[in-house]
Amino acid sequence: MPRTRHLTLLAVAGLLALAAAAPKLGWTRSSSETLRSNGGPKRELLSSVSCRGVPSFVSDGGWALHVLAILYLFLGIAIVCDDFFTPSLEIICEKLGLSEDVAGATFMAAGSSAPELFTSTMSLVSDNATNELGVATIVGSAVFNILIIVAATVIFSGESHLALDWRPVTRDCAFYAVSIAFVMGVMWDGRVYWWEGVVSVCLYFSYVGFMTKNEHAMAWMERAARGFRRRTLGNKIASFVGETDTDTVLQKSDIGAARSVVELSWSPEEGVAKGCEDETADDSSSDEEAATNPFAIPDDWRGWPMWLLSLPWYAAFTLTVPDCGKSGWERWYLVSFFSSVLWISAISYGMVDAAAVVGCVLDVPEVVMGTLVLAAGTSIPDALSSVSVAKAGQGDMAVANAVGSNVFDIWLGLGLPWLVFLPARGGFEEVSTAQLWPSVCILAGVLLVYYASLVCTGFRLNRSMGYVYLFVYGLFVTYSVVGVWWMDIYDLRRDK
Repeated sequence: MPRTRHLTLLAVAGLLALAAAAPKLGWTRSSSETLRSNGGPKRELLSSVSCRGVPSFVSDGGWALHVLAILYLFLGIAIVCDDFFTPSLEIICEKLGLSEDVAGATFMAAGSSAPELFTSTMSLVSDNATNELGVATIVGSAVFNILIIVAATVIFSGESHLALDWRPVTRDCAFYAVSIAFVMGVMWDGRVYWWEGVVSVCLYFSYVGFMTKNEHAMAWMERAARGFRRRTLGNKIASFVGETDTDTVLQKSDIGAARSVVELSWSPEEGVAKGCEDETADDSSSDEEAATNPFAIPDDWRGWPMWLLSLPWYAAFTLTVPDCGKSGWERWYLVSFFSSVLWISAISYGMVDAAAVVGCVLDVPEVVMGTLVLAAGTSIPDALSSVSVAKAGQGDMAVANAVGSNVFDIWLGLGLPWLVFLPARGGFEEVSTAQLWPSVCILAGVLLVYYASLVCTGFRLNRSMGYVYLFVYGLFVTYSVVGVWWMDIYDLRRDK
């Protein structure tokens, strides 16, 4: 383990140094250069203009209200996604007869990654933000998912270590590596074209198509690994070190991108013995409904503040979105789906707009607001749900799904908005690659460190590795705040 820790820290230090040296090496193009070389349509980047249209009271301290609004919007989008949007997606999967793998990689992935998808979309719609904010949110969320969610899961799992099946982890890391390479190619020239959105969406559906053959792919990977061990170690030694039984595939980790399905599929009441009296069953059902009733006052006074804050959201959603997760309301799943989409769109627009205003007033670059603030806010609900799953004894499931979610975020979270909106904007959009390009490089490095650490430990996660991941994320935050914002190593505030 000390060797793994040293390798991790050394790799991250090298990545940060590489990111800091990117401007000096000429790997990025400045926004001013891009604007001079391109004659196409372009919305001016907020990082290079003054805050026009912002009321004076906002500049004089009213921005603090925007910060509180962002936090409150985070709460709202978490509630509507978990309690209303995801149940409708589950029913849609049932109606379409999708297998668990395909459902997890498509609709259930949308349930857990909807905040990132709609944040990216609204960054193209908001007049105060640019697509740079949406891309930064996706990048920051990907870093958060791997480092924070995996770390929190292994630390709070209650077990000394988590043993992962190497096959689904390798599968998702491979697709994730391809998605990172795709983003690098897109960001290279500082332009995003509509046809790149088409390619991105097609790549995502290739991932879905692979998931339909996932069982065969996992069996092939096991046979290939078994043959490699026999060729390199010999039959007797290979048998001694052990070989994974093909029938013991961790099917639960094959859900891919659907972290939220973990929480929904676990129920502590499943172990109740059959044959109980009807009256007892009715009482337990009533108790369960009372426990999940958002309008019921919590028994513990420590839950009152969050209950009071959530109450207006639940009131608004209950009045406008049918709860198809309740008995008798299942047939309203389409209404619930589209109503939830409208709410998520409106809340995401508010988050993006408020974040852009706060960043402009406080002189915080959009890339920093996206990679740290919006990324963390949209991913914290998934982190909390992963921790609860880990405490329930299913930590390996949450860990395996953390990487798969990033595939959805990049290919569909970025590609779909580009495909829908860019044709009406002249076919392309300018993005400032000054800091996004180094961030994507860091993203690739984090994936390399993550997979390399798993290989070194035989795909076993322990708490020490979790603390290392937390430390690495702390370095990423320090780099973003001190280097990108305070020291302005990428000259993002030029011409202000």
